[in-house]
Amino acid sequence: MVIRVAVARATGKLGSIVGDLVADDPELELTGAVVSSGGGHEGESIHGVAAVGPDGLDRVLKDCDVYVDLTSPEATIGRASDSGTGAS
Repeated sequence: MVIRVAVARATGKLGSIVGDLVADDPELELTGAVVSSGGGHEGESIHGVAAVGPDGLDRVLKDCDVYVDLTSPEATIGRASDSGTGAS
C-alpha cells in the first residue's frame, strides 16, 4: 500500500527536502504541495504535483493519508479553525 503524503511550505528549505524524500521512496506518493499565497509558487510543479495556496488546503487534505505541516503554529491553528476541524 502506498502512503499518500502532502506537504505544507513545500517550497521552503525543509519542505523541499521532505518532498525529495517522499518522491524518492517507492512506498510514498506526494499528492499535495501547499505554498504561501504571496510567494509566487502557486501552480508550480513540485515532483509532478501542482502547488496550491492555502485556499486549496481542504482539497489537498482529502487526497492524502499524511499531512506534513512545516508552517508556523499560528498558521496551522488559523487554517484548522478555518477548515472547521475544531482545533483552536
